[in-house]
Amino acid sequence: MIGLLAAGCTSTKRTLEDRFVTTYYDRNHDGVVDFELHSLPGGADTDWALVDTHFSGRYDLKIIWGYALEKKQVDIPVPKGVPISSGSPPISETQ
Repeated sequence: MIGLLAAGCTSTKRTLEDRFVTTYYDRNHDGVVDFELHSLPGGADTDWALVDTHFSGRYDLKIIWGYALEKKQVDIPVPKGVPISSGSPPISETQ
């Protein structure tokens, strides 16, 4: 009798969006997030951010750093209760 061992494989399908790392910043040091950076480890020209340019508690700008710099107007509340990274974002809305 021949024994057969079947190893089970699981496939974890992750979308590109799932692979982004999100980092939150407080540029004016008031304790409220005002810059949310999404970056893809090992990716080139894939970063994007949400920015509260008026420090009003709502993101009003989405920036995509790709082949060309793209800026879009948005109206999204900033998140609460997320870990805020110290220091300034490594990129800004003017780059």
